[in-house]
Amino acid sequence: MEIVVNEWLLEYLRPDAPNAHREAAVQFINALVRKCDKMVIKRKSPFADKLYAYVHRSWKQFSSLHKLVFIDSDRTIIADESDLQDLPKDIAAKTPEDDKYLVELWYSKQDRIVLTTDGKLKDKLKDVPGLKIYLLGEFLPAYIA
Repeated sequence: MEIVVNEWLLEYLRPDAPNAHREAAVQFINALVRKCDKMVIKRKSPFADKLYAYVHRSWKQFSSLHKLVFIDSDRTIIADESDLQDLPKDIAAKTPEDDKYLVELWYSKQDRIVLTTDGKLKDKLKDVPGLKIYLLGEFLPAYIA
């Protein structure tokens, strides 16, 4: 399975994040590794920008995620702009600008899922045919089982 993730993963791994958030992020990463699934991220995106900022600020905390995300191609697909297809106008119009990269990653290979903590994003895109967008809370229990 290819899973498009956004910044929730990084926020949940911060040292000052609530314990429940850190636990959920670790459970997700452990299940991802165990199942040999892949994360999908865009090289130039809010996710990548935030990861680089966190790695520079707190190398010890984020170095293992950095290795997992940017070095291990068995675990992560890193897409460039040239790998993405333009969204149809109706989907683009519904998608918040700061989340467009997530939907573009899905649209470019529609058997992917989008995993987010943004309920508003899911609501806005609920009528997009074929878009599998899940909230972490609904996805994680079955995924880690």
